[in-house]
Amino acid sequence: MSRNPALGGVIAAVLLPRDEEGRPRWDDFGHLVDFLSRHGIDGVCVNGATGEYARASVEERRIAVAVARRAAPARCPVIAGAGSASTDLTVRLAAEAEAAGAEAHLIPPPHFFHYTAEDIEAFYRAAAASVGRPILIYRLPAFVSDVHPGTAESLIRECPRIAGVKDSSGRLDLLEHLTADPSLNAYRFVGNDNVLADAIRRGLCDGVISGVACVVPELITAIWDAGQRGDGEALDELGRLLAEAVAWIDSLPAPIGLEVLAGVRGLCRCLPAVPLSPRRQQQADALRRWFEPWWENFAGKYSSAARPST
Repeated sequence: MSRNPALGGVIAAVLLPRDEEGRPRWDDFGHLVDFLSRHGIDGVCVNGATGEYARASVEERRIAVAVARRAAPARCPVIAGAGSASTDLTVRLAAEAEAAGAEAHLIPPPHFFHYTAEDIEAFYRAAAASVGRPILIYRLPAFVSDVHPGTAESLIRECPRIAGVKDSSGRLDLLEHLTADPSLNAYRFVGNDNVLADAIRRGLCDGVISGVACVVPELITAIWDAGQRGDGEALDELGRLLAEAVAWIDSLPAPIGLEVLAGVRGLCRCLPAVPLSPRRQQQADALRRWFEPWWENFAGKYSSAARPST
């Protein structure tokens, strides 16, 4: 299949800031997308796990796409998550995202209930028959039923709208499977920052859709660019910095660690979906204390290599 639109490079999975009553802070959201666009990001992904799609209403998700499309420059595609508990709602979300300006869809298997490979395949075939933009299969086994490599291959080969995958499993088997068959011409996106450096080193991906890129875009773009120019030494060092960051971020439930760092950097103020227990508050405070020297170390070494603002 032809790659239209062209997707690749570093795509930031964007947080959706909310106030004390749980209402989206749309001005903050637009400013965050603008900040990311000015710091070298190649695209944005809204309404995914980082954006807490299961928490958002249908209307909030439509507005998120529209605000992102207005805030991002034309060069940055907007990928819209359309995850839900049912096929009909996924199709509706996709249609509204297309009307709001999304260039592609990110669709996980339906959430909450466990589904077999046959169920998942039937779901994607039905969704693909009803949408007008390319679909990335969202492999997200920490939260929904897994998508196995053979299922993904069949769907990409047989359904013109299914264009590739975002694999957030933390494994590389699916990306290896797609890379081994260039005739599929599939988009291959890493969705788990833990395996990004390895996937780049091995030529297994066209890009990354990254939550870390939402709060530290400079790091993820530096890693991607080091890989593209074949600088293995820089890739190794940056990969170690990323691994340290992910370990700290993942000490808190997703996406709270990212929300904490967004606040530390003054990007936006996000309130978590549930109150922080005293132990979680201690972890959040420790994350804030860790970040300042980590950031100084990164910026001191790599600020000159950061992509220019555009």
